[in-house]
Amino acid sequence: MLKSIAVEKFRNLNKVKLNFSRNVNIIVGDNGQGKTSLLEAIYLLSYAKSFRANKSQIINWQADWARIAGLTDKDEIEIKLRRDQETQAFINKKKKKVTDLLGRFVSVIFYPEEIGMISGPPNLRRSWLDKLGSITSKRYLRDLVDYQKSLLNKNKILKSPGPDPEQIEIWNKNLAKLGTRIWQARQRNTEEINRTLEIYSVRLLKQRVLIEYTSPTFNKREQFTEAAYFRTLNLQRGLERKFRVTLFGPHRDDFRFVKEEASEKNILKKNLGPFGSRAEQRQAVILLGFVEAKILTDHFGQTPTLVLDDAGSELDENNRALLFEHLPAGQIFISTTSLDLLPGTVKRKGTIFRVDKGTVNSLGN
Repeated sequence: MLKSIAVEKFRNLNKVKLNFSRNVNIIVGDNGQGKTSLLEAIYLLSYAKSFRANKSQIINWQADWARIAGLTDKDEIEIKLRRDQETQAFINKKKKKVTDLLGRFVSVIFYPEEIGMISGPPNLRRSWLDKLGSITSKRYLRDLVDYQKSLLNKNKILKSPGPDPEQIEIWNKNLAKLGTRIWQARQRNTEEINRTLEIYSVRLLKQRVLIEYTSPTFNKREQFTEAAYFRTLNLQRGLERKFRVTLFGPHRDDFRFVKEEASEKNILKKNLGPFGSRAEQRQAVILLGFVEAKILTDHFGQTPTLVLDDAGSELDENNRALLFEHLPAGQIFISTTSLDLLPGTVKRKGTIFRVDKGTVNSLGN
């Protein structure tokens, strides 16, 4: 739970200090005033990165640095951002690696642009899956970082004139080791996600919504090994030289969201990416948020703080009810342009903050 926050030179929030309710906190104001910036600052205390932009965009354009400090029920967390330096994280005034933040202040974000994960490019879906895997497993995070470094080094060689086959083989061995572990972890994670997703979707929608994810470990669970991965990379060498990029591996994974629908005597799987309505896609995003919250609760033994950016305005009446009536109990931050977009049950519990031109004032309950 987040008790208080201090923000300096973060987007249009020049200097903000606030104390929060342990229940519902409602951030209200017109568009462009700083509502999302405040939620973004809260999210940074969990992951030291924004859910919508890179570091250069979130530091105030007139400054070279920004600072966010938060007091939780367990820790004092501080994030320092500089344009020309790595992001710094401090826990109880001691400098720590950014990855040490994971699990300290756990939050889950719902925001309008997240709908692109359903119908947008594969990297959005991979990022969501990798974020959840990294939060719950530091080994997965290390493997993912090391894999990306190895992939970058190999691709540099492929782009050079006359790439050295021996160097490529060295990186292929490393990619095979790391890539196999990543695929195995993604398989386990996807199975866990689907178990929880099935429970939520059947209970709330009366239909099953699932992730369909295909990888070599799914198709050949017993036969697929690190050695098989390495052989596959070697078989790709001709195409890799032609396209100057690594063509095989978890960096090219994709998955799809399917909704089961009855058609006469058959159950059909509807791919929500190309065929789902915007309302159905929004439902899938909401369900994934619930799934993420449940998995993080089970992993860390605490209910995560929920951060909902402009949640009411993008939703139709049914999806608004789906979201607000089934939110896991715990601390919640909601931004909105109008209190009329929120149900009475939420407003009655809420402490209200008004944002105007980067200034935030508490209006109380």
